[in-house]
Amino acid sequence: MKSKLILVALGVMSFLGVHAQSVQDGVALLHGEKVKEAEEVFKKLAADGSSADNQFYLGYFYVKNDQLDEAKKAFDKGLEMDSKSYLNMVGQGMVELGKGNKAAAKELFDLAEKKKKKDAEVLYRIGEAYTLFEKNSDPAEAIRLLDEAVKRDNSLADAYLVKGDALMMRNEGGAAVTAYEYALTAKPNYAVAHNRIGQVYLRGKNYNLALENYKKAIEANPDFAPAYKDLAELYFLARQYKKAAENFDLYLTKSGNISVDMQLRASKFAFTADDYSKSIQLLDDLKGRSDDPIIKRMYGWSYFKTNEPEKSVQYLEDFIKTAPEKVISDDYKFLGRAYNLMETEGKGYDSLGVVYMLKGADIDTSATDAAATYKEVAGLYYGAKDFKKAAPTYKKGIELDTTKATPNDLFYLGLSYFQQATNIVVPAGSPDSAAVAARKKGLYLSADSSFKAVTLKTPDWPFAYYWRASSLYNAYDRQENIDKGISAPYYEKLTELAEKDEDPSKYNGYLKLAYGYLAFYYQSTMNDEAKSKATWEKLLAIDPDNANAKEALGLNEAAATTEQK
Repeated sequence: MKSKLILVALGVMSFLGVHAQSVQDGVALLHGEKVKEAEEVFKKLAADGSSADNQFYLGYFYVKNDQLDEAKKAFDKGLEMDSKSYLNMVGQGMVELGKGNKAAAKELFDLAEKKKKKDAEVLYRIGEAYTLFEKNSDPAEAIRLLDEAVKRDNSLADAYLVKGDALMMRNEGGAAVTAYEYALTAKPNYAVAHNRIGQVYLRGKNYNLALENYKKAIEANPDFAPAYKDLAELYFLARQYKKAAENFDLYLTKSGNISVDMQLRASKFAFTADDYSKSIQLLDDLKGRSDDPIIKRMYGWSYFKTNEPEKSVQYLEDFIKTAPEKVISDDYKFLGRAYNLMETEGKGYDSLGVVYMLKGADIDTSATDAAATYKEVAGLYYGAKDFKKAAPTYKKGIELDTTKATPNDLFYLGLSYFQQATNIVVPAGSPDSAAVAARKKGLYLSADSSFKAVTLKTPDWPFAYYWRASSLYNAYDRQENIDKGISAPYYEKLTELAEKDEDPSKYNGYLKLAYGYLAFYYQSTMNDEAKSKATWEKLLAIDPDNANAKEALGLNEAAATTEQK
């Protein structure tokens, strides 16, 4: 019994060893982007010397990995082993096509097709060749050959896949999906086909169907790495950055791909998922492996986010200097923010920092993003009470993206004008006093215009009416304002909205000014004693010690009479 068990075990091990060495497994690994594992399989198959076709698959592996010289060696060896190995002749044609020698490639393909016109595999590989090299592709010829291939063997699922790829080259998404579905008919639950369908829907911005098909690919084969990569890109587009990073990590784990491009992409995903330490760790792993200047950009962005502004500045300035053609708006923005973090004067921003931020905004291709940066800088100016710079910077941000300007943007623009005007002192008796006064009035009126825009966007927000009234009150002579009731409509709207509030007391500071103004206005301009008295009483209710209200209501006289008695 023991001997039998040993024999069974040895048999199973032998079967597994053979199975792991099959061409189909090598192709599956290649589809799954498990490059190292696929290379091992194809090299072992080629090394045993039993089949010229194995040389083709080794060469094919090299073609798919852009190693055309190595591919040619494999194909040439295959033909040395068997001069009638037309698959290897097709391989030679692939190399010629990849190097741009279209005529030489066609000669080899035509000969292989003529000799093996009934061989579905040969026809399929020629058709595939015409899809492998973007600059030398011929989707029409590819489709012709692939149709011939599946006529001879309709179970050739990968031929349908490549036909779908050729159709996508012609932007025929619907027809491509149909081809991929035929692949699923030939090979049910084929992860590669599900994934290709997902790619079509992603390209067509049908994100729900893309998600559905990526998930089908993973259900069909949980180890199929490309589905996780594509799913990561989908989640990235949906701004679900943590899911994007998680799926890209799964791609790297399942594929074993440690290429510079993929690791740099992983760093970007980690960055957008707010995992800045991981982003830096991934970049550290690339040291000595790549001189791609984008690495400096990612270091600069990540070090800013980890509150290491000195390192951020160092990397970003180096990046901008060494790769000016690759610089984008965010590079200047992050550099500016890093400088701002190093500010030591207590202003909250560095003068060079805001220059870089605005430079980034000026080259931004997105008006919305550029506007956001202008508003960000304006907020820094406002926080530092530099209202003279804040107002035009807010204004620029709003003008860049007027349709998306928020009430908050307009409100702070108005406050910037208001505070700027308040800080202006009109020199009495100076020759320039009239011009200064006119400028001050102009700023208050600009403030009123901004607050008016706020009321149009948020008609039930009391504070905007207060600031309209206050801006106009300061823009005009006090008596003129009362006589003409310039501020009255806005103080009235403030009181109306505040009195309706569940907690009117939170507006008391504003209502004191409003009631005081309106009481005088009703009394002196409108000659409405009843309305004036009612307003004085409202003022006295929230400000019991208000001298003007007491005097207007005769309470001071009453108190004096009581004392005399």
